[in-house]
Amino acid sequence: MAKATLNPPTYTIQLAEALRADMPSAEVDFERVRGDRYRFLVIWRRFNKLGHPERQARVWDVAERALAASDVLKVAMIITLGTDEAQHS
Repeated sequence: MAKATLNPPTYTIQLAEALRADMPSAEVDFERVRGDRYRFLVIWRRFNKLGHPERQARVWDVAERALAASDVLKVAMIITLGTDEAQHS
């Protein structure tokens, strides 16, 4: 992803921490796409065995539990990759 944001909004840190807690050993990164909207990248070995709908359900469930509804709306997207896919990127 792009360069790190110097002072990211609190919700980005909260979501990154919640994703890491829910998915041990996952790599989680985020970047600003515009204004106060951010996109996240989650690379996790267990995603190798899950299809796209299951991956998205998992990460958005975490987002909805970890963030206020108004902050969930600021998450532009959450990209999910298995470690096998990330090695080929």
